[in-house]
Amino acid sequence: MDWYYAESGRQIGPIQQESFEALVRSGVVRPDTLVWQQGMQNWQPYGTVAPPQPQPVAVATAVADSSTRFCTECGRPFRQSELIPFGNSFVCVACKEVFAHKLREGVNVGGAVRYAGFWIRFVALLIDGAILGTIGTLLNMVGMLVFFRGLAPRAPGAAVVYSGVFIAYEGALFLINIAIGISYSVYFWTRYGATPGKLALRLKVVTSAGGPISVSLAIGRFFAYYISAFTLGIGYIMAGFDPQKRALHDRICDTRVIHV
Repeated sequence: MDWYYAESGRQIGPIQQESFEALVRSGVVRPDTLVWQQGMQNWQPYGTVAPPQPQPVAVATAVADSSTRFCTECGRPFRQSELIPFGNSFVCVACKEVFAHKLREGVNVGGAVRYAGFWIRFVALLIDGAILGTIGTLLNMVGMLVFFRGLAPRAPGAAVVYSGVFIAYEGALFLINIAIGISYSVYFWTRYGATPGKLALRLKVVTSAGGPISVSLAIGRFFAYYISAFTLGIGYIMAGFDPQKRALHDRICDTRVIHV
């Protein structure tokens, strides 16, 4: 019968009996570790379910090695280099497909992150676009007043002057919009982990290891958005098919968008 156990506030399992016994022998599951299996009404310390077992010195020494980690799915110990990272979780090769399938189906697996799919990210992008679009519209209205007030369209040579001013205005407006976009994205990504659109939907941008992104990475991710857009939107659509819901800009910058 499969077991579950709690570690650092995370539920880990299901774990087969043989693998669970190995965790007990190695000292990962201790007498005070909360455990549960089918048939138990509540979680209980393992010491009240079964007598503690001796811990071989050799095994305990191996577990103490900082390079040893445990598969989130099956709970077996591995060297870290043998495990595949999924956000804050690590799974072995044998469990990779099962674990990835659970994430795609939105199953709340113990200690795992849940990646944000294409459609919820699309809605977040629309919200951010509406905010930036409103700022751009107001900026355009102010710019029209500043650049073109006082021009006399019927004066000699007015058309040439008007065209020159218009080109300068469009160029300045483009650069200002880029600066606003960078400031908006970088500030919210590095300060809150998400732009207002993603915050509204409880999403967060993290590194592949699950940590916050740096300023330099945030700037790179902003410009990587343009690469996703220049592929006729295919770079964005990739998030709907990737196991970790990565768009092209996520692949370029090694970032993930997760539910929080």
